[in-house]
Amino acid sequence: MHDNINVGIYKIGQTAELTHCISAADIDAFAKLTGDYNPVHMNDEYATKMLLGKRVAHGMLTASFISNLIGEKLPGPGALLYEQNIHFISPVYIGEIIRVIAQVVVTSQKPGALT
Repeated sequence: MHDNINVGIYKIGQTAELTHCISAADIDAFAKLTGDYNPVHMNDEYATKMLLGKRVAHGMLTASFISNLIGEKLPGPGALLYEQNIHFISPVYIGEIIRVIAQVVVTSQKPGALT
């Protein structure tokens, strides 16, 4: 069923992580790719008048690094993200470093899912 992934090589508790410093260029590229030019992401003057006080990264930009981690590190090449639930707990500003961590855990098994 899992031709490209050897599930036996993973251990409960195993982790992988990555870090990335969010830049204005990241935000600009994400906006160009998605078409999301919300001024809270793109316009310094507008953003300073809003609740968060300055430009913030798109939430989905920060969440997209989960795909990088799954597809490149754990489990790695050949892996696809099956399901994702996101809760944004704070804004990410230009110049901040995000840290993304994946951990192997036991869950209830769904058909075709790795556990």
